[in-house]
Amino acid sequence: MKNGLNSIWLKAAVAGGLWASFEIIVGSMLHNLHIPFSGTLLATFSVIWMISFLQIWNESGLIWRAGLICGLMKSLSPSAVILGPMTGIMMEALFMDLVIYLLGRNMIAYILAGIAALLSTILHKLASLFILYGTDLVSIYVNLFNFLKKQLGIGEANPSDLIAGILVVYIVLGALASLIGMFLGTRTKRAENFRDLPEHP
Repeated sequence: MKNGLNSIWLKAAVAGGLWASFEIIVGSMLHNLHIPFSGTLLATFSVIWMISFLQIWNESGLIWRAGLICGLMKSLSPSAVILGPMTGIMMEALFMDLVIYLLGRNMIAYILAGIAALLSTILHKLASLFILYGTDLVSIYVNLFNFLKKQLGIGEANPSDLIAGILVVYIVLGALASLIGMFLGTRTKRAENFRDLPEHP
């Protein structure tokens, strides 16, 4: 039991460390350059990372542990804004792990986990707005709409159509990221198995 715990935490440290390195280096660069939807781009790559590692290491609870480690390591980022990304990373990891825990290890679960991770970025933004504006739902809706307009550079847009379109894009991105992660992880696993085969004379 103890060895199993040590094993999964070591694997989570590897996955979370690579995730954190990407978040710190690429994330800081994207935020400093003010790239629109940089958080969404980072979340997409995080889904690819985590789904890939799940194909290599069949460990339950790997993602939330990796997310915890990544979130803590994010505190070392040189960026001025740290707390928001830290909580966002942990939320992504918890959503992914919960979906996979409930639905099992299969393609549908991985796809839904990726979608949940991407949609969690919107929920994280809503939570931030809720903290700022309290229970004033109108202000939250208006500020979320203005945030999306600013990110997309759209001057005039229908609020409901814009938000619905963003949700569709996030769902497609989450599903695509999961499929890419499955492909990369499975390919890596097969390469490792092939390398470990005994050589025949």
